[in-house]
Amino acid sequence: MSSLSHSGSESVIMSSPSHTVSATVSVPEGQVALVLLREGDSSFYLRIPLSIINSLCLKPRKYLLFLGWCILGSEGVLALEHDGFAINTEEDLDDQGIYHYVPTRPLDLVHVVDLEVIKTWTSMLSETSWTCDSFRNKLLERDVRCLWTGLVNYGAGLHIIPYKRGSEWFRLIVENRPKYGEDVTTLKDIDDIRNGIYANHFIREAFDFRRIAILKTPNHILNPEDIPPGHDRDVYADVSYPASGRYTLQWLEAPDPSQEILTLVPNNRDATFKNNTEKPCEKPKPSDLLLQYNYGAAAVKRWGHGTEVLKNHTSPPRPSMPIHPPIRPSKSFTAGAGTGESEGQAAWDEDDVVLFFWANTQAARERRLKKVEENTQRMEQWRRGVHQDSV
Repeated sequence: MSSLSHSGSESVIMSSPSHTVSATVSVPEGQVALVLLREGDSSFYLRIPLSIINSLCLKPRKYLLFLGWCILGSEGVLALEHDGFAINTEEDLDDQGIYHYVPTRPLDLVHVVDLEVIKTWTSMLSETSWTCDSFRNKLLERDVRCLWTGLVNYGAGLHIIPYKRGSEWFRLIVENRPKYGEDVTTLKDIDDIRNGIYANHFIREAFDFRRIAILKTPNHILNPEDIPPGHDRDVYADVSYPASGRYTLQWLEAPDPSQEILTLVPNNRDATFKNNTEKPCEKPKPSDLLLQYNYGAAAVKRWGHGTEVLKNHTSPPRPSMPIHPPIRPSKSFTAGAGTGESEGQAAWDEDDVVLFFWANTQAARERRLKKVEENTQRMEQWRRGVHQDSV
């Protein structure tokens, strides 16, 4: 982790002199820190401007709780210590405050997904398919027009989980997260309509760079009334706001107020969908689970620091060079100001971080144990069959 400033205007957690790895969490004025994982003197955390939090949620502490839940994939509480008790989430945040997301069940971080192998495989995919007419047309049948601007032209189909990640990555996301009542049994392909939204090109670009994210409420943490009002525009006759909840477009990195994009897409604007799409026979709306994943990944990209603590759990080690050379260059993002990557070791991006946590949830462990048990039973049946044939 790169060195951080320790001026008197910052709240800090200092590492012990007996340790060589710094776990300093620095919090400048006007910001707060959310520690998601702390081991010894190492911390993985978010550092977020209070102005951004207050613009996105009317209950700032609940918003931190929501971020922890999205990123770690496990239920927990908000506390003032990494092993502390829950605090009241109805109150405001303290400037330069350091908060901790404490999972209800302790994390058992055994790295079971070889992220780099999956990334190497998906890097050989063709260019991103947001230009694909078939995907765009499928989304237009459901959405009719851009969900947030009402425009039909100058739009594209965007993928909630980036297309470049591929269906293998996509299935790992779906399989390893508690579903909270959502039926995702048939959610297997990255081009599924539930992984897509029709949106204006300006929105798609900001979404791809994770400057904006889509907050679906209600969810396990936040209710629709916890978010600033978003029904602030006249809508076309063929669309309406859904009765099942809000799909709120939020700026995690606010653009310059002078930019026209804010006039077209103001913060906290709610989506509209084609009329009568609440019927079971209609095309399904974007998946809650996938939106939660994307929101967590966007938060990591915008505000994440200290990913090196996560790599202490990687086993087997990630390869320093791709197994197969990629057909086209792939982008990588290092969360936070610096992660102390050694030369030849690939940087973790925000998708790596969130899948790393989701692959170690209680639901993921239970799923793996079930598969091991099923494989054991199949092997036993095979052995019995071989023994009978040999008699």
